[in-house]
Amino acid sequence: MLPQGKRRREAREESARLQGRLTAFGELLAGHPFAADRPGATHVMAVEYARALDAYEQAARVAERDPASARRELAEGLAALHRLNALLVGALPADSAGAVRPPGGSGFTPKPPTAPKWPTAPEEAGIGALAGIAPAREAASRPRLRERFTARQLLARAALVVLACYCVLVGLVGGWGPALACVPLVHFGVGLTGFGTMVCRLVISRIRSAVRGGRVAVEYRGTERTHGVRGPWEQRYVHTDTAGRETAYGRTVPSPSLAAVPVRRLWLLEEGHGDRTLITSTELCLTPLLLVVGVPLLLLGLALLLGGVPGMLIAVSTGLWS
Repeated sequence: MLPQGKRRREAREESARLQGRLTAFGELLAGHPFAADRPGATHVMAVEYARALDAYEQAARVAERDPASARRELAEGLAALHRLNALLVGALPADSAGAVRPPGGSGFTPKPPTAPKWPTAPEEAGIGALAGIAPAREAASRPRLRERFTARQLLARAALVVLACYCVLVGLVGGWGPALACVPLVHFGVGLTGFGTMVCRLVISRIRSAVRGGRVAVEYRGTERTHGVRGPWEQRYVHTDTAGRETAYGRTVPSPSLAAVPVRRLWLLEEGHGDRTLITSTELCLTPLLLVVGVPLLLLGLALLLGGVPGMLIAVSTGLWS
């Protein structure tokens, strides 16, 4: 058996080595160039980076009481960071070794090309090997378009390309005047159609939410002072459902001396993402009036949009535009 003093000395040395590895790994994470919002960052990259951060935090928490578990967490974190660097760097070129200056010479002599070797196990992925990867290598593996943009962004870019090709076609058939006229028609048509659709969807969504939530009773909880533009005082009502969730409603009043109704009947709107709102029957009845604005804007936008695409091409093809 080893003497007790020697065992303690070895334990202290092992703990110091582990703390050194943790410190080096933490500095490597702090100086790593990856960011989730950087151009070209993918979901897989973000997951690997998050795994490395979680592994470092877990290893730091258990380093004192469980060094073996801390070493396992550190190895998993190194493996995750190694996979992240592999995704960022891609395949290294054969001539990436660089150049060295020979002693006594004035020029540079290139190193012989060597094939890169990636570690095959987490234990082989040392701190120094991971830290030596240059950020300039990130351009070696260019991400695809669907990894760089969302579906909505790709759809918008595709629509712009189709519109440009359509304008060129109109220009070749009937001249560049009609082709230029397509741009404002489509621009205002898309804007008015989008705004009209948003208003109509708001009306339908509010009515559907009111029907789903129903008319509920709300209790008066007191009058509070506010600094809003509608009034300095607010009578506060609260509805509590069977699950214990509370939904508040505020009725502005000019003076705290006005008597409040103990119980009111309001409509509960069950909206998306768990949002709940209380509105009066008057507000619910006035909601359909928004269709007076939304429907004409929607129809006008569709008319402008169809007048530009494909109406302008039909006009120049049939001679209606001269």
